[in-house]
Amino acid sequence: MKKSVRVSLSFVKLPKDQFNSFAILVLVCLKNNLLFPNLPVTLSTLTTLQTGYQDAMNAAAVGGSKDTAALAEAREELAGALRQIAAYIQSLGLTESQVLTSGYDVVVWNNTPITLVAPAVSGLDNSMSTQLGVWLSAVAGAKAYQVQYCIGTGSWLEAGIWPNTKNIILKNLTPGTVYAVRVRAVGGSEQYGPWSPAISLMCT
Repeated sequence: MKKSVRVSLSFVKLPKDQFNSFAILVLVCLKNNLLFPNLPVTLSTLTTLQTGYQDAMNAAAVGGSKDTAALAEAREELAGALRQIAAYIQSLGLTESQVLTSGYDVVVWNNTPITLVAPAVSGLDNSMSTQLGVWLSAVAGAKAYQVQYCIGTGSWLEAGIWPNTKNIILKNLTPGTVYAVRVRAVGGSEQYGPWSPAISLMCT
């Protein structure tokens, strides 16, 4: 008998920053994902809602009660869209591994915590000018991979989230500059795993 898989709605309770990260993750994972051809909310609409929420979150951080109210409204609109997509995914009767490719979590009946380990970044590739390719090993239980980079002792900057370990390429970099790169897995019980040790290479 096929095991019933339930799509988790726990994202509605996430703190505002993690809620925003979850929405971005779903957008990354659903793009070009052939398992979900008839989404009830288009990715362009979901992108608009996510960026609107992010803008409202930034405004509320420095604004007043009006901005806080706008943030709550933007969150409810984004959460509503994410719920619609979750219900659609639920209706497809997919396996657990298939559901996880959407960026959504599944309800774990035994409540066993899933702890992610740091990815092993095996190297960087500077064979293409203004780009760095990132080579890393997959992490069991990961839904995606978040990449950051920095120059020297500067702050870490977001490079993006990739749904798997293939074709992770940092673009529009400056030739002759040494970049440090680190990666962490997305998913598990804590939403994120630990960061990998940083590795560095000069961009050509």
